[in-house]
Amino acid sequence: MKKIMEVGDVFESKEEGTIIVGINPVLAYINKVGDNIILRTPENTVLELDVISVQISNSPTDKKMVGICLGKSIKPTDIPLGSVVYVV
Repeated sequence: MKKIMEVGDVFESKEEGTIIVGINPVLAYINKVGDNIILRTPENTVLELDVISVQISNSPTDKKMVGICLGKSIKPTDIPLGSVVYVV
């Protein structure tokens, strides 16, 4: 497993479902985000989640801001801030 980001924000889109957002300083493994990710919460709960889509943009500090859409299979309240996202 390769760490890609720490969850800095979680929100729900009416059309798309739950979206998690974080910053990746290097972007080394983002292109390997496929059909699934592993999310480890601060309480060490491990969730394997399906990825609907991935969006990448530049932050003001030239780091990569990553948004991962998880669809409607999980609620934003089920993902605590500070959870860590890994590629499978």
